[in-house]
Amino acid sequence: MILHDPRADEILDIVAKETGVDRARLTLDATISDLDIPSLDLVQTIFAIEERYKVDIPVVSERTGAEFQTIGDLVQHVLVTLEAAPSGSHHPNAG
Repeated sequence: MILHDPRADEILDIVAKETGVDRARLTLDATISDLDIPSLDLVQTIFAIEERYKVDIPVVSERTGAEFQTIGDLVQHVLVTLEAAPSGSHHPNAG
């Protein structure tokens, strides 16, 4: 499912930009820890994805993105969130 969604590549591009990890290393089975992505970079990545798609990406706030073990987990979570969001949805706090 992930591989056939054109948004997956765009999400991976955002991850690469926000984390500084070489895009070629961002495979779906690559683990966040193996890529040495700090939690702050992961949070910034989630913010960037939210901004790009105008949705709120729910995460466990105490874990600051640590619930994602692999890049694929993150991409899948974002895609599921996008599918559940009403078309053209915006941040509830946007004004």
